[in-house]
Amino acid sequence: MRILHVNHTLDLGGTEVMMLDLAREQKKLGESVTICSMYGPGLLDGKAAEYGLPVVHLNSPSSLSAKVRSLTTYLSQHPQDIVHSHWGVWLPTALAGFLKRVPRVHTHHSNQQRRLFLEHRVASFFTNKVVVLTPQVDDYIKKWVAVPKRKLAVIPNGIDFSRIEGAARVELDSIPYGATVVGMVARLSPPKDYPTFISAAKLVLDRFPDVHFIAVGEGRMRPQFEAQVAQLGLKNFHFLGGRLDVPEVLQRMTIKVLATKNEGLPITLLEALASGCACIASDIPANRYTLDDGNSGLLVPGQDPPALAAAIERLLIDPDLRQRLKGSAAQRSQYFTAHRMAKDYVELCRNLQK
Repeated sequence: MRILHVNHTLDLGGTEVMMLDLAREQKKLGESVTICSMYGPGLLDGKAAEYGLPVVHLNSPSSLSAKVRSLTTYLSQHPQDIVHSHWGVWLPTALAGFLKRVPRVHTHHSNQQRRLFLEHRVASFFTNKVVVLTPQVDDYIKKWVAVPKRKLAVIPNGIDFSRIEGAARVELDSIPYGATVVGMVARLSPPKDYPTFISAAKLVLDRFPDVHFIAVGEGRMRPQFEAQVAQLGLKNFHFLGGRLDVPEVLQRMTIKVLATKNEGLPITLLEALASGCACIASDIPANRYTLDDGNSGLLVPGQDPPALAAAIERLLIDPDLRQRLKGSAAQRSQYFTAHRMAKDYVELCRNLQK
């Protein structure tokens, strides 16, 4: 089966990591898989090459018609059995696949801006299956896009455990070897709630001045977040930028935080579970599902710095609780494998061809 995964870029992010893990596992299952970037190259092109996955850059202009034309031309020259869209290229992929009579699958990774719901409602009309990542379908897909139940499928994300297993702790510049590290791995852009994380760090550092906080990721909001850190005078807060050694950085963290306003099913939290991290996350449906209703990590109200600070301090002073959460996190992670995810998607795709 020839599968084409289409995304807007191959920049470093949870959607892109998930797409590469899925494509790699589908290839292991004997499928012919290609990655298509609607725009140009990204940081993960090298990782795709390492996995033996061919990558196509359409370098398409931003207009819808140009995207559809570029992808339709590619499908004419390189016929596929399935086109699978991710994130912001749903409509052009659905239209191009429809025009070429190729079955269309779309994965809904997280809430989109509501101003796009009409575009996505049209896209869903031309899509055979819309995959959601948790059994609880969010209101954006259910009410705003109004995807019919017959078109919905639930396939939780998975990760490639080979990235996690054997990852060695990495030392970080400006952080002493034995220092306690509280970290967040996420793009520096909405809907990741770095303002709450930074404000919570201020509250924690007032009581635990030797703790170090790190932000792992890059994005357009970095200047704003750096300004907030400077305004609060946080000397122990470090921006590490985008990194390809996240599993190694996770080994350096004492506590892993994910403060966020909405998610599909966060890859960074899955990697933290598999790394055996003591996790804290905003109490939203995706995080609640990932952390097994709080059995595999602490859940805190969103956009509430005092609540997040209290949870961090609770783990700082209770090493036994940290150890219990680490054990339950590692156990919970066993379900979220890329192999299971790929098998579910392959079965879905094969059913579309019947």
